[in-house]
Amino acid sequence: MTHSLLILRQISAWITILALTLTVMLPGLHGEFIFDDNPNIVDNSAIQLETLNLDSLHASISGPTAGPLGRPISVISFALTYYFFGLDPFAFKAINLAIHAINGLLVAWLVKLLLRVSPGIQASEKTIVWLPIWVAAAWLIHPINVITVMLAVQRMALLSGMFLLLALICQLKAMSMPQGEKKSWAWVAAGWLLFWPLSILSKETGLLFPLYSLAIMLLLRSPSVTTLRRPSWAIPASLLSLPIIAITMLIILGGNWLESAYAMRPFTLSERLLTEARVLWFYAAQIITPNYASFGLYLDDFSLSTGILQPPTTLLSVIGWGATILGIWLFRNRQPLLCFGVAWFLVGHSLESTFLPLEIAQEYRNYIPSIGLVFAVGHLGLATLQKLDSDYRPLTIRMLAVTSILVLALFTWLRAGQMGNPLLGTQMEATRHPQSARANHAAALALIKAGYGGASDPIAGNNIRFYLQQSEMADPSFKFGYLGLIVWSCGSGRPVEKQWLDGLSDRLEHTPFAPKDYALPDLLFKPLISMPKCLSREDATKLFVAGANNPSIRKSLRARFLETAADYELLASADPHAAQGYLEMALALSPDNPELRRKLESFDFLKPHKNKAP
Repeated sequence: MTHSLLILRQISAWITILALTLTVMLPGLHGEFIFDDNPNIVDNSAIQLETLNLDSLHASISGPTAGPLGRPISVISFALTYYFFGLDPFAFKAINLAIHAINGLLVAWLVKLLLRVSPGIQASEKTIVWLPIWVAAAWLIHPINVITVMLAVQRMALLSGMFLLLALICQLKAMSMPQGEKKSWAWVAAGWLLFWPLSILSKETGLLFPLYSLAIMLLLRSPSVTTLRRPSWAIPASLLSLPIIAITMLIILGGNWLESAYAMRPFTLSERLLTEARVLWFYAAQIITPNYASFGLYLDDFSLSTGILQPPTTLLSVIGWGATILGIWLFRNRQPLLCFGVAWFLVGHSLESTFLPLEIAQEYRNYIPSIGLVFAVGHLGLATLQKLDSDYRPLTIRMLAVTSILVLALFTWLRAGQMGNPLLGTQMEATRHPQSARANHAAALALIKAGYGGASDPIAGNNIRFYLQQSEMADPSFKFGYLGLIVWSCGSGRPVEKQWLDGLSDRLEHTPFAPKDYALPDLLFKPLISMPKCLSREDATKLFVAGANNPSIRKSLRARFLETAADYELLASADPHAAQGYLEMALALSPDNPELRRKLESFDFLKPHKNKAP
């Protein structure tokens, strides 16, 4: 085959792959903003630019903190998208898809470099050309990545991944050059001083770059090769950067950040670590042998491991990963690419799937880690098929390669279609994940938003009631189900049941508050003001006071509950004395809040009173 014909075939393959990616992802672009899109984009006025200049871009990063470092690169990209396209979910998702396509090209480049610069790996030229293209195609079209593209806020993962891939490519380019080549230092500088910081400032998962670098240095080698194309500085630089990163993050977060963060979660550090052993096997299975019914937007129905034998699969999972890590080290010389692919997956999860007090499981955490397993499967499959003694071996390889891509494409097309239809998609999500509090809550909200469940619609009303009650039964710390029942009943002219009020009050006062719960004071206040006859004054203030009495949440949030109680008393009850009393209690909890102090000073015209609040 001539070189020009080979180039033409590669171009044709890429056109086909990118066209297929667009085709299967396109239905999802028509969906709405969902999940974490709302606090970070829809409700984030800081990114909603009216003018474009340096001052407005700088102001855009002053909104809700997306992470310890603020993720300014991602936030500025949101601001620019809003400026040019407005609050259009299609535009946000389409840009995500474009970045995903670029990342697919980078994945192919990375894999090709890995095959070329790794000593001792005897890959044919045909393998070096076509295996990277297959890996990139499978990864681009894999259903595990649908959520990352369709969740607008996950541009953070997309951008961080793009810059991380570029940083690793730069390092591999430097490794591919002869020792002493001056140009290699330009590649090193671009990787370590430009793309790595950009990855970190897009999302903190970019901090893992030194670990990926170590995996390349330690695993992709052969003892039979005496001259290794590996910079002598690479391993020391990677090792030195790890404690520097740890110390820097500890300074930024503070000494007691871990304990404070776990106070917001319904699980402990040990429970999370044990559960993540099972979660990682679930992720690996979904990447290698995808099960369509097991994919999910929320995955909050993943049961906790409360002990090493509760459930028994916890022990098996821990032993399994221990054996896997041991196997990676023992077989690193005999199966370097396979071991590297699995190690890449584990490195990619070493931050978000270990000790950090994040939610138990999320599909988008596999965006970069999944590359390793796709690469390992592709390499192992090709190596196995190449051992076949048959005249049909080339045809068999091509057929299996194409068939696997088409199966992945079908799953992705189905998932994207679900994401693009908010009403049907949420019902399917709740059906496949009946123990997911969020999936049930989203299904109910989609019905309400579509106009179903009114006073004259008892069938849809029963469905809404079922979903909201199911959301509360699924998670004993979930609060939005009871809140949804109360607001929906008021809006549709149905009676509010006492058990809902008691249930919400109990959870406000006695359960941990996750980040999603921080908006509850306002989410309580707005419907009670817009529907003043929804609850009695006693029932309404009971809910605000319950939140303020929760000892496990920060004092500023408790003060916010009392502040909204004051606003309610002033606007709904027309009782400024009661409002003043709540503000005084709020200021006692948060004495450094200037807004509270100014608001309280506006009540100075009132005469002193004995009872601060009813």
